[in-house]
Amino acid sequence: MISDVLVCFVVFQSVFFLLDSYIYSRMNRNIARKGENQSFCALVIVHLFYLVFNSLWSMQEYGFLHLARPWMQLLCTCSLLSVTLSAFCFFRYTVEKIRFRPLGKRRGFVLSALPELLSATLIASSPFTGWIFTLNQDNLIVHGPLYPVMLVSSSLYLIFVALIAIRNLIRARTEFHRQSAGALLLSVLLILLFVAVDSMLPQASILPAAVFAVIVVIFINMQESNINSDALTGMNNRRKADEFLAERLAEVSGDNPLYLFMGDLNGFKGINDAYGHMEGDAALILCATALKRTIGRFGGFAARFGGDEFLLSIQPGKGRAFDPEAVADTVNGELRDLARAAEKPYQLSMSLGYARCADRGEPFSACIHRADEMLYERKRAFHGRK
Repeated sequence: MISDVLVCFVVFQSVFFLLDSYIYSRMNRNIARKGENQSFCALVIVHLFYLVFNSLWSMQEYGFLHLARPWMQLLCTCSLLSVTLSAFCFFRYTVEKIRFRPLGKRRGFVLSALPELLSATLIASSPFTGWIFTLNQDNLIVHGPLYPVMLVSSSLYLIFVALIAIRNLIRARTEFHRQSAGALLLSVLLILLFVAVDSMLPQASILPAAVFAVIVVIFINMQESNINSDALTGMNNRRKADEFLAERLAEVSGDNPLYLFMGDLNGFKGINDAYGHMEGDAALILCATALKRTIGRFGGFAARFGGDEFLLSIQPGKGRAFDPEAVADTVNGELRDLARAAEKPYQLSMSLGYARCADRGEPFSACIHRADEMLYERKRAFHGRK
């Protein structure tokens, strides 16, 4: 019976290992931003090591292996370090995913790593101090007096992720952002559920499955985001814009119009020529940030339409006064502030054209064409002023 249980356990661990390896092999720079990609890959790698350590420990526990006590202590140390590192990597993924600036810089990284450093120090010293764990005569784990400190340190990371997910879920203005926030919250709930089961069934060793479930949820969310979002800016892409506007334009009316904006970054070719394409990408990211802030103020939808062209749609609501020129002024004000704060050697501005869409029978392409006509007029006026 014991051998059958061990075989099943090792088989499941092996399946998790193979699937983790597959997910890791599918990761590339185009699926997510660099920091987001790196933190997720770190989570997968830590889980791979955890699966190995956990399998070896189980083989020892069921008598299949006979390791000396020092090796058992090392194995236990590595397993516990893998658990706390998983929580930290999940936390860092969330920081990169939502671009939480206070913890995004190097100083923020060091500050956020302090709980993990504390846990790692206590765990690594436990074979000599017994602070987190000791092994009894049967080589079974006995929790040390500071074991709760490790739990609290890891829990802080999960609490942060849960709070951010709930906040984003409440504030989400689009289905895409609701799905992203929901995926984060689901990940935390899965961990808590599996941890609860693990505490009730200590022989079941549920934690590997918990971390694997989180990896799968994040990977699926990344794949869906990659389909509907732009990898460079994190904005919705043209495909998502087509789907979103097709639904909204079917609901417009004379007293409930939709304003469709087409924007083009002024002087973008000059930035690429003078400073290189990497700086051009940086300018596009600043532009995306300005548009997101504008949408945060007015509500609505924003997408990168292609190259340095962007699309915004705002539906003020029935009977509400709305000035489309105020949107253009806000976008350019945000661009000036962002370029100044980033100490860019150039100024950023955007030409915006718009169309008021109130006829349900008007094709989406016709709305785009009307907005484009105004955009081209303003582009000509911008170049005429230079």
